Amino acid sequence: MQSFELIDLIVFLGISQGIFLAIVIQVLQNKNRLANRTLSLILTIASIMLTGRFFFTIETDNKVFFRLALFVDILVFVFGPLLYLYYRRLIFNEKSKYKLHYTCFIPATGMLAYHFWTYQFSYDEFVLLAQNGNLTLSFLIIEAVGILFNLYFVYQCFQLLGIYQKEEKNNLSYSQNLVRYLNAILIIGSLFLLLWIISFVLGYGFKIYSSFLSYNAIWIVVCVFVYIIGFYSLKQPDLFRMPLYLNTHIKKKERLDNEVVKNLEVMLEKLMINEKIYLNHKLTLVDLAKKLDTSTNNVSWLLNNIHKCTFYDYINTYRVKAFIEKIHNGEHHHHTLLALSMDSGFNSKSTFNKAFKAVIKDTPSNYIKKTA
Repeated sequence: MQSFELIDLIVFLGISQGIFLAIVIQVLQNKNRLANRTLSLILTIASIMLTGRFFFTIETDNKVFFRLALFVDILVFVFGPLLYLYYRRLIFNEKSKYKLHYTCFIPATGMLAYHFWTYQFSYDEFVLLAQNGNLTLSFLIIEAVGILFNLYFVYQCFQLLGIYQKEEKNNLSYSQNLVRYLNAILIIGSLFLLLWIISFVLGYGFKIYSSFLSYNAIWIVVCVFVYIIGFYSLKQPDLFRMPLYLNTHIKKKERLDNEVVKNLEVMLEKLMINEKIYLNHKLTLVDLAKKLDTSTNNVSWLLNNIHKCTFYDYINTYRVKAFIEKIHNGEHHHHTLLALSMDSGFNSKSTFNKAFKAVIKDTPSNYIKKTA
């Protein structure tokens, strides 16, 4: 039996955390429960994959553990589809619960059939076949399909993230700070695939085998993936989910009647100037549409076509103006800039700084120095 190394400890910790989080996030109350069910399944699969890797590298003589290590290859084919399902359920609000199509599981089903096919050989016979190169072609096909299949779903996740970033500005007046987390998961997933591709090319193309690239580094990446998800999932807020429009053939909203536009403009100005609705740091497009007694489509059309901006930019422009008014009144001599930005309707320092620079083309501190 191989000695217990540092990487084995890292993998063992990854297994422990994955199992722990898979259980804990199921009991988180009112926090993205539907997405968390998928996340729990992903974490369970990651833990099983790590378990297979753990027993494979310690070179146990137990044939059951050897079969478990081989079974891990099946789970690789469901990882991509489940990640896509998690993204879609976490950040989008759809009329009916989105479910994966059965075709997403065809590669995993094929791999399962191949796994059972290997049971006709004993452990020693299977090892001998692999050493003689009789299984090289099947291994090559399996890995190639696994890489391409997961690459496709990572690409689909990037597409969803792009849609989310666009819809966030159209529906929210604040940032949910979710993009960094979602990007981190995709970067880790992309790194996993990159290492896998390098291992694949070196192994099958140049007959170069590196224990670090082909196995250790890849599974360390899986551990990091588990740690990142774990860090966020235990502190995640309940998110505002965006509408998802995947049908590019939907007709654009027709121009509103001049009378309707005029009435909406009057009501909108009243809400912004008199009621200062922008001071609500959690203001959404839905909230504004309810106040105007109209649809979110009508409000979006008004902002996009008449005011030539997104909902996010429109609301935060008023907030920046409110902040500047406080500066001109000298309130910054008695309060911090962060406090003044919060009083102006912003929910975070990063959103404030970004909005201020977009509107004024300068930083808050430089602006104050110039006006002093």
